Amino acid sequence: MDINAGNLSILSQAIDMRFNRGMQRATTPWNAVAMEIPSTSGESLYPYFKDLGYIREWVGERVIQNVSQDKFVIRNKPFEESHGIDREAIEDDSYGIYANIFEQTGQNAANFPGDLVYSTLKSGLTMLGPDGQYFFDTDHPVRSAVVSNHMGGTGEAWFIVDSSMVMKPLIWQPRKKFNLVKLFNENDANVFFQKKYIWGVDGRGAAGFSPWWQLAFASKQALDIASLKATLTAMSSQIGESGKPLKVKGTHLIVSPAQAEVAYDLLNKDTLAGGETNTMKKRLELVVAPELLV
Repeated sequence: MDINAGNLSILSQAIDMRFNRGMQRATTPWNAVAMEIPSTSGESLYPYFKDLGYIREWVGERVIQNVSQDKFVIRNKPFEESHGIDREAIEDDSYGIYANIFEQTGQNAANFPGDLVYSTLKSGLTMLGPDGQYFFDTDHPVRSAVVSNHMGGTGEAWFIVDSSMVMKPLIWQPRKKFNLVKLFNENDANVFFQKKYIWGVDGRGAAGFSPWWQLAFASKQALDIASLKATLTAMSSQIGESGKPLKVKGTHLIVSPAQAEVAYDLLNKDTLAGGETNTMKKRLELVVAPELLV
């Protein structure tokens, strides 16, 4: 292909088309775990709520719920992915393979919220949440007692979340959507000095913990019927700061690919190994998150 303004314009349009096609190919759903709250600055300040709230009979004065002076911050970070094509590859019409890379870059951008959300979910085992405890911990303070959303164990972690609530256990905080940038001008330094055409994407955002740790439970127990039922029972038995049931129910089981086949059998087989009816069949929606591997 001759290197001229017209052909470079055609190539640029092809990149845009394949990138946008890739943006429609997200593979790991994340909105069961996180709620999207757009950000308009370098960081967002959130109030710390103690409870999910409830409707009460109005007797006397209104009762102000979720009274707390505490706040927490989620700070945005920049992210990018960049690639280059040698001038000779374009001149020799040998850049066809790059068409798939353009589309893959779009898919990577579409998947990025899931990358952050699920890595943040796993980090809850070792990082503090808004209440000052590890997000998954055995001693969250509630009223005059402590409550656990960590079922213990020493194996690989798996998680159950309640996606039926408006609130979610995590926050996906987009600041700037991923933008495709191309340096294809013959006068660009990369073209003039290095004979390389460069394109890339960049964006800003963050994922973090919401105040509602009660909506997500972690376990390092063996993934089996008994541990699933124990976790679901613990989730649904929670009493909130108000003294009212939180009405939490597990809806999604989140595992890494290393546990996927076991999880699939637990949620889909009609009978268990001993021949008894599998009462966990279709009880939970399975999410396999490769991000949990690291």
